[in-house]
Amino acid sequence: MSDDETPEIEPTPAISDAARAKSSTQKRPAVQWIEKPEDLDKVVFVDDLAEIEVPVEALHLMPFKNDFRGDDGRTALVAESIRSQGYNNLNPIYLRLGRRGRWVVEDGGHRLTAARIVSSEFFTNLLDKKVRSLHFILRRTESSNTLPPEEEAD
Repeated sequence: MSDDETPEIEPTPAISDAARAKSSTQKRPAVQWIEKPEDLDKVVFVDDLAEIEVPVEALHLMPFKNDFRGDDGRTALVAESIRSQGYNNLNPIYLRLGRRGRWVVEDGGHRLTAARIVSSEFFTNLLDKKVRSLHFILRRTESSNTLPPEEEAD
């Protein structure tokens, strides 16, 4: 083949009707909106994962564990970023469903703590709400929900 000739490109095979039908009937995860504790029983997992959106006003109702990161420098930097630019919901917080059904924070604890701090500040949110909802990926494991829930202390 000389330099001025273009190589032949083989055409891409067409997707068969059977393959197209199979791909359209497969389970596709959808973002699930959780506002109250009763919604937790309705969470649907696909391949042991669930994508969840929680409004900031309902965070205190969610069964978190290992979620508070304290008042360290990193949390302060994340909080300042949220104050100036708003909360970026594109990067989810990763959770694992614990043995007692609680949401164990694996990644994103500083964002969760900072979002709680900023959302509670009156003047920061006076003209424009900085945090509206948080996006989570909840992972179920073999040990998830294997122990009874902890009893409330009287």
